[in-house]
Amino acid sequence: MLVVLHHLASSQLEFLPRWGEFGVAIFFVISGFIMWDTTAARNASVVEFWRRRIIRIVPLYWLCLSALVIVALLAPRLLNTTVITTEAVIKSFLFLPHFHAVQQQLIAPLIIPGWSLNFEMFFYLLFGFSLFVRSKLRRSILLGVLLLSLVVLGFAFQPTGAITSTYTSPKLLTFFDGIALAMIFRSRWAISGLTFGLILISIGLFSKFIPDSNYLGALVSYIGLPPTLIVAGALALEFAARSAPSVALHAIGNASYSVYLSHLFVLRIVELAWKRLFFGSNGFLDVTYALLAFASAIGGGIALHYFIERPMLAFFQKRSFLKIKQAHTDSVADGRSPDISEA
Repeated sequence: MLVVLHHLASSQLEFLPRWGEFGVAIFFVISGFIMWDTTAARNASVVEFWRRRIIRIVPLYWLCLSALVIVALLAPRLLNTTVITTEAVIKSFLFLPHFHAVQQQLIAPLIIPGWSLNFEMFFYLLFGFSLFVRSKLRRSILLGVLLLSLVVLGFAFQPTGAITSTYTSPKLLTFFDGIALAMIFRSRWAISGLTFGLILISIGLFSKFIPDSNYLGALVSYIGLPPTLIVAGALALEFAARSAPSVALHAIGNASYSVYLSHLFVLRIVELAWKRLFFGSNGFLDVTYALLAFASAIGGGIALHYFIERPMLAFFQKRSFLKIKQAHTDSVADGRSPDISEA
Protein backbone atom coordinates (compact mmCIF):
# COMPACT_ATOMS: atom_id res chain seq x y z
CA MET A 1 0.00 0.00 0.00
CA LEU A 2 2.96 2.32 0.63
CA VAL A 3 4.20 1.57 -2.88
CA VAL A 4 0.78 2.40 -4.36
CA LEU A 5 0.75 5.72 -2.48
CA HIS A 6 4.30 6.42 -3.66
CA HIS A 7 3.34 6.05 -7.32
CA LEU A 8 0.23 8.13 -6.78
CA ALA A 9 2.43 10.85 -5.30
CA SER A 10 4.62 10.67 -8.39
CA SER A 11 1.64 11.74 -10.50
CA GLN A 12 1.57 15.34 -9.18
CA LEU A 13 -0.17 14.48 -5.90
CA GLU A 14 2.50 16.00 -3.68
CA PHE A 15 0.48 15.69 -0.47
CA LEU A 16 0.90 11.90 -0.49
CA PRO A 17 3.90 10.24 1.20
CA ARG A 18 6.72 8.94 -0.98
CA TRP A 19 7.47 5.92 1.13
CA GLY A 20 7.55 3.31 -1.63
CA GLU A 21 11.17 2.26 -1.09
CA PHE A 22 10.54 2.07 2.65
CA GLY A 23 7.58 -0.21 1.97
CA VAL A 24 9.81 -2.46 -0.12
CA ALA A 25 12.39 -2.53 2.71
CA ILE A 26 9.66 -3.76 5.07
CA PHE A 27 8.79 -6.40 2.48
CA PHE A 28 12.42 -7.56 2.27
CA VAL A 29 12.51 -8.02 6.05
CA ILE A 30 9.25 -9.99 5.88
CA SER A 31 10.65 -12.07 3.03
CA GLY A 32 13.78 -13.00 4.99
CA PHE A 33 11.61 -13.86 7.99
CA ILE A 34 9.25 -16.10 6.04
CA MET A 35 11.97 -17.90 4.10
CA TRP A 36 13.74 -18.82 7.34
CA ASP A 37 10.60 -19.63 9.33
CA THR A 38 9.10 -21.93 6.69
CA THR A 39 12.32 -23.83 5.97
CA ALA A 40 13.41 -24.12 9.62
CA ALA A 41 10.25 -26.07 10.44
CA ARG A 42 11.31 -28.92 8.13
CA ASN A 43 14.29 -30.06 6.13
CA ALA A 44 13.46 -28.55 2.76
CA SER A 45 15.57 -29.60 -0.21
CA VAL A 46 17.23 -27.02 -2.41
CA VAL A 47 15.23 -28.07 -5.48
CA GLU A 48 11.97 -28.00 -3.54
CA PHE A 49 12.69 -24.52 -2.23
CA TRP A 50 13.52 -23.11 -5.66
CA ARG A 51 10.53 -24.84 -7.26
CA ARG A 52 8.15 -23.31 -4.74
CA ARG A 53 9.66 -19.85 -5.14
CA ILE A 54 9.52 -20.02 -8.95
CA ILE A 55 5.87 -21.15 -8.90
CA ARG A 56 5.01 -18.36 -6.49
CA ILE A 57 6.83 -15.52 -8.24
CA VAL A 58 7.38 -16.18 -11.93
CA PRO A 59 3.99 -17.00 -13.59
CA LEU A 60 2.11 -13.87 -12.50
CA TYR A 61 5.12 -11.65 -13.15
CA TRP A 62 5.59 -13.06 -16.65
CA LEU A 63 1.87 -12.66 -17.33
CA CYS A 64 1.88 -8.97 -16.30
CA LEU A 65 5.15 -8.36 -18.14
CA SER A 66 3.77 -9.96 -21.32
CA ALA A 67 0.66 -7.78 -21.06
CA LEU A 68 2.83 -4.67 -20.75
CA VAL A 69 4.95 -5.64 -23.76
CA ILE A 70 1.83 -6.25 -25.88
CA VAL A 71 0.29 -2.89 -24.90
CA ALA A 72 3.60 -1.10 -25.52
CA LEU A 73 3.84 -2.60 -29.01
CA LEU A 74 0.20 -2.14 -30.03
CA ALA A 75 -0.73 1.10 -28.25
CA PRO A 76 2.42 2.87 -26.98
CA ARG A 77 0.53 6.17 -26.58
CA LEU A 78 -1.24 4.68 -23.55
CA LEU A 79 2.03 4.41 -21.62
CA ASN A 80 4.26 7.10 -20.15
CA THR A 81 7.66 5.55 -19.47
CA THR A 82 7.79 2.26 -21.35
CA VAL A 83 10.10 1.78 -24.32
CA ILE A 84 10.48 -1.73 -25.69
CA THR A 85 13.97 -2.94 -26.55
CA THR A 86 15.11 -6.52 -27.06
CA GLU A 87 17.64 -6.25 -24.23
CA ALA A 88 15.09 -4.82 -21.82
CA VAL A 89 12.54 -7.55 -22.62
CA ILE A 90 15.03 -10.41 -22.22
CA LYS A 91 16.55 -9.07 -19.01
CA SER A 92 13.13 -8.27 -17.56
CA PHE A 93 11.92 -11.82 -18.12
CA LEU A 94 15.13 -13.27 -16.67
CA PHE A 95 15.20 -11.01 -13.56
CA LEU A 96 18.55 -9.53 -14.60
CA PRO A 97 19.11 -5.98 -13.28
CA HIS A 98 19.51 -3.35 -16.00
CA PHE A 99 19.09 0.38 -16.45
CA HIS A 100 15.66 1.54 -17.50
CA ALA A 101 15.43 2.73 -21.10
CA VAL A 102 13.63 5.99 -20.22
CA GLN A 103 14.57 6.69 -16.58
CA GLN A 104 18.22 5.98 -17.25
CA GLN A 105 19.45 6.36 -13.67
CA LEU A 106 16.93 3.78 -12.50
CA ILE A 107 17.79 0.08 -12.34
CA ALA A 108 14.46 -1.53 -13.09
CA PRO A 109 12.74 -3.89 -15.54
CA LEU A 110 9.94 -2.85 -17.87
CA ILE A 111 7.51 -3.28 -14.98
CA ILE A 112 9.24 -0.77 -12.72
CA PRO A 113 8.15 -2.30 -9.36
CA GLY A 114 9.87 -5.47 -10.56
CA TRP A 115 13.21 -4.01 -9.45
CA SER A 116 12.52 -5.53 -6.04
CA LEU A 117 12.01 -8.95 -7.64
CA ASN A 118 15.57 -8.79 -8.95
CA PHE A 119 16.69 -8.60 -5.33
CA GLU A 120 14.23 -11.29 -4.31
CA MET A 121 15.36 -13.80 -6.92
CA PHE A 122 19.02 -13.21 -6.03
CA PHE A 123 18.21 -13.76 -2.36
CA TYR A 124 16.30 -16.95 -3.20
CA LEU A 125 19.31 -18.19 -5.16
CA LEU A 126 21.66 -17.64 -2.21
CA PHE A 127 19.16 -18.96 0.32
CA GLY A 128 18.59 -22.11 -1.72
CA PHE A 129 22.31 -22.89 -1.76
CA SER A 130 22.47 -22.30 2.00
CA LEU A 131 20.03 -25.19 2.51
CA PHE A 132 22.90 -27.58 1.75
CA VAL A 133 24.10 -26.65 5.26
CA ARG A 134 21.90 -28.69 7.60
CA SER A 135 22.91 -26.94 10.81
CA LYS A 136 20.57 -23.97 11.18
CA LEU A 137 23.11 -22.00 13.19
CA ARG A 138 25.82 -22.51 10.58
CA ARG A 139 23.34 -21.74 7.82
CA SER A 140 22.43 -18.42 9.42
CA ILE A 141 26.10 -17.54 9.91
CA LEU A 142 26.84 -18.44 6.29
CA LEU A 143 24.01 -16.24 5.00
CA GLY A 144 25.00 -13.38 7.28
CA VAL A 145 28.65 -13.50 6.26
CA LEU A 146 27.78 -13.83 2.57
CA LEU A 147 25.30 -10.94 2.49
CA LEU A 148 27.52 -8.70 4.61
CA SER A 149 30.55 -9.50 2.43
CA LEU A 150 28.67 -8.51 -0.71
CA VAL A 151 27.62 -5.21 0.88
CA VAL A 152 31.17 -4.52 2.07
CA LEU A 153 32.45 -5.18 -1.46
CA GLY A 154 29.93 -2.69 -2.78
CA PHE A 155 30.97 -0.13 -0.19
CA ALA A 156 34.66 -0.65 -1.00
CA PHE A 157 34.48 -0.61 -4.80
CA GLN A 158 31.36 1.51 -5.43
CA PRO A 159 30.32 -0.41 -8.58
CA THR A 160 28.35 1.45 -11.23
CA GLY A 161 27.03 -1.47 -13.27
CA ALA A 162 23.40 -2.48 -12.90
CA ILE A 163 24.12 -6.06 -11.85
CA THR A 164 27.10 -5.37 -9.60
CA SER A 165 25.47 -2.44 -7.81
CA THR A 166 22.30 -4.49 -7.23
CA TYR A 167 24.08 -7.57 -5.91
CA THR A 168 26.22 -5.51 -3.51
CA SER A 169 23.49 -3.14 -2.32
CA PRO A 170 22.92 -2.50 1.42
CA LYS A 171 19.30 -3.49 0.76
CA LEU A 172 20.50 -7.11 0.94
CA LEU A 173 21.03 -6.68 4.69
CA THR A 174 17.28 -6.30 5.26
CA PHE A 175 16.82 -9.92 4.18
CA PHE A 176 19.19 -11.01 6.94
CA ASP A 177 17.38 -8.73 9.38
CA GLY A 178 14.29 -10.84 8.66
CA ILE A 179 16.26 -14.06 9.18
CA ALA A 180 17.48 -12.78 12.56
CA LEU A 181 13.91 -11.89 13.55
CA ALA A 182 12.72 -15.37 12.58
CA MET A 183 15.40 -16.98 14.71
CA ILE A 184 14.39 -14.82 17.69
CA PHE A 185 10.70 -15.41 17.04
CA ARG A 186 11.22 -19.19 17.08
CA SER A 187 13.27 -19.06 20.27
CA ARG A 188 12.30 -18.70 23.91
CA TRP A 189 13.57 -15.11 23.79
CA ALA A 190 10.61 -13.88 21.75
CA ILE A 191 8.46 -11.26 23.50
CA SER A 192 4.88 -10.54 22.52
CA GLY A 193 2.26 -8.11 23.69
CA LEU A 194 0.25 -5.13 22.53
CA THR A 195 2.30 -2.50 24.39
CA PHE A 196 5.67 -3.96 23.39
CA GLY A 197 4.60 -4.23 19.75
CA LEU A 198 3.38 -0.64 19.60
CA ILE A 199 6.62 0.58 21.21
CA LEU A 200 8.74 -1.23 18.61
CA ILE A 201 6.64 0.11 15.71
CA SER A 202 6.81 3.65 17.15
CA ILE A 203 10.60 3.48 17.48
CA GLY A 204 10.83 2.10 13.94
CA LEU A 205 8.78 4.98 12.56
CA PHE A 206 10.72 7.53 14.60
CA SER A 207 14.08 6.18 13.42
CA LYS A 208 12.83 6.48 9.83
CA PHE A 209 13.00 10.28 10.24
CA ILE A 210 16.59 10.44 11.50
CA PRO A 211 18.45 12.35 8.73
CA ASP A 212 20.89 10.27 6.68
CA SER A 213 23.25 13.25 6.73
CA ASN A 214 24.56 12.42 10.20
CA TYR A 215 26.45 9.30 11.26
CA LEU A 216 23.64 7.82 13.36
CA GLY A 217 21.05 8.26 10.61
CA ALA A 218 23.34 6.73 7.99
CA LEU A 219 24.05 3.73 10.22
CA VAL A 220 20.36 3.23 11.08
CA SER A 221 19.44 3.37 7.40
CA TYR A 222 22.36 1.17 6.33
CA ILE A 223 21.49 -1.74 8.61
CA GLY A 224 17.75 -1.45 7.93
CA LEU A 225 16.75 -0.74 11.52
CA PRO A 226 13.42 1.10 10.88
CA PRO A 227 11.74 -1.62 8.75
CA THR A 228 13.15 -4.34 11.04
CA LEU A 229 11.67 -2.73 14.15
CA ILE A 230 8.31 -2.31 12.42
CA VAL A 231 8.19 -5.99 11.43
CA ALA A 232 9.35 -6.98 14.94
CA GLY A 233 6.54 -4.87 16.37
CA ALA A 234 4.02 -6.52 14.07
CA LEU A 235 5.25 -9.93 15.24
CA ALA A 236 4.83 -8.85 18.86
CA LEU A 237 1.26 -7.77 18.04
CA GLU A 238 0.48 -11.06 16.29
CA PHE A 239 -1.15 -12.86 19.21
CA ALA A 240 -3.29 -9.86 20.14
CA ALA A 241 -4.30 -9.30 16.51
CA ARG A 242 -5.46 -12.90 16.12
CA SER A 243 -8.25 -12.24 18.60
CA ALA A 244 -9.85 -9.77 16.17
CA PRO A 245 -8.86 -10.75 12.62
CA SER A 246 -9.75 -8.40 9.79
CA VAL A 247 -11.27 -9.95 6.67
CA ALA A 248 -10.43 -6.85 4.63
CA LEU A 249 -6.78 -6.75 5.71
CA HIS A 250 -6.41 -10.49 5.12
CA ALA A 251 -7.79 -10.04 1.61
CA ILE A 252 -5.34 -7.24 0.89
CA GLY A 253 -2.48 -9.24 2.41
CA ASN A 254 -3.29 -12.33 0.36
CA ALA A 255 -3.49 -10.21 -2.79
CA SER A 256 -0.40 -8.12 -2.01
CA TYR A 257 1.72 -9.60 -4.81
CA SER A 258 -1.07 -9.04 -7.34
CA VAL A 259 -1.54 -5.48 -6.08
CA TYR A 260 2.19 -4.86 -6.34
CA LEU A 261 2.45 -6.02 -9.95
CA SER A 262 -0.81 -4.60 -11.27
CA HIS A 263 -1.23 -1.26 -9.52
CA LEU A 264 0.62 0.79 -12.16
CA PHE A 265 -1.70 -0.63 -14.84
CA VAL A 266 -4.77 0.29 -12.77
CA LEU A 267 -3.45 3.74 -11.85
CA ARG A 268 -2.80 4.49 -15.52
CA ILE A 269 -6.32 3.41 -16.50
CA VAL A 270 -7.84 5.60 -13.79
CA GLU A 271 -5.63 8.52 -14.84
CA LEU A 272 -6.68 8.24 -18.50
CA ALA A 273 -10.36 7.95 -17.58
CA TRP A 274 -10.10 10.95 -15.24
CA LYS A 275 -8.51 13.12 -17.91
CA ARG A 276 -11.05 12.01 -20.51
CA LEU A 277 -13.88 13.11 -18.26
CA PHE A 278 -12.24 16.56 -17.87
CA PHE A 279 -12.48 16.63 -14.10
CA GLY A 280 -9.51 18.99 -13.89
CA SER A 281 -7.50 19.59 -10.76
CA ASN A 282 -7.99 21.42 -7.47
CA GLY A 283 -7.65 20.52 -3.81
CA PHE A 284 -10.97 18.66 -3.49
CA LEU A 285 -10.69 16.95 -6.86
CA ASP A 286 -7.10 15.86 -6.15
CA VAL A 287 -8.16 14.20 -2.90
CA THR A 288 -11.12 12.57 -4.66
CA TYR A 289 -8.86 11.32 -7.45
CA ALA A 290 -6.31 9.96 -4.95
CA LEU A 291 -8.98 8.06 -3.03
CA LEU A 292 -10.52 6.68 -6.23
CA ALA A 293 -7.18 5.66 -7.73
CA PHE A 294 -5.96 4.08 -4.48
CA ALA A 295 -9.16 2.09 -3.98
CA SER A 296 -9.10 1.01 -7.64
CA ALA A 297 -5.48 -0.16 -7.39
CA ILE A 298 -6.20 -2.23 -4.27
CA GLY A 299 -9.48 -3.56 -5.64
CA GLY A 300 -7.93 -4.37 -9.01
CA GLY A 301 -5.12 -6.29 -7.32
CA ILE A 302 -7.59 -8.27 -5.21
CA ALA A 303 -9.59 -9.14 -8.33
CA LEU A 304 -6.41 -10.22 -10.15
CA HIS A 305 -5.47 -12.40 -7.18
CA TYR A 306 -8.79 -14.22 -6.93
CA PHE A 307 -9.56 -14.61 -10.62
CA ILE A 308 -6.09 -15.15 -12.10
CA GLU A 309 -3.30 -15.59 -9.55
CA ARG A 310 -4.99 -18.21 -7.36
CA PRO A 311 -6.16 -20.41 -10.26
CA MET A 312 -2.71 -20.08 -11.84
CA LEU A 313 -0.98 -21.10 -8.61
CA ALA A 314 -3.36 -24.04 -8.17
CA PHE A 315 -2.60 -25.19 -11.71
CA PHE A 316 1.18 -25.12 -11.34
CA GLN A 317 1.12 -26.55 -7.82
CA LYS A 318 -1.04 -29.43 -9.02
CA ARG A 319 1.34 -30.17 -11.87
CA SER A 320 4.25 -30.01 -9.45
CA PHE A 321 2.46 -32.36 -7.04
CA LEU A 322 1.75 -34.86 -9.81
CA LYS A 323 5.43 -34.92 -10.78
CA ILE A 324 6.43 -35.48 -7.16
CA LYS A 325 3.84 -38.24 -6.81
CA GLN A 326 5.17 -39.94 -9.94
CA ALA A 327 8.74 -39.67 -8.61
CA HIS A 328 7.54 -41.23 -5.36
CA THR A 329 5.87 -44.10 -7.24
CA ASP A 330 8.96 -44.69 -9.37
CA SER A 331 11.24 -44.76 -6.33
CA VAL A 332 9.04 -47.37 -4.62
CA ALA A 333 8.92 -49.44 -7.79
CA ASP A 334 12.72 -49.30 -8.02
CA GLY A 335 13.04 -50.44 -4.42
CA ARG A 336 14.38 -47.08 -3.24
CA SER A 337 13.23 -45.24 -0.12
CA PRO A 338 11.37 -42.10 -1.25
CA ASP A 339 12.82 -38.82 -0.05
CA ILE A 340 10.25 -36.88 1.93
CA SER A 341 11.95 -33.64 0.84
CA GLU A 342 10.55 -34.29 -2.66
CA ALA A 343 7.02 -33.61 -1.40
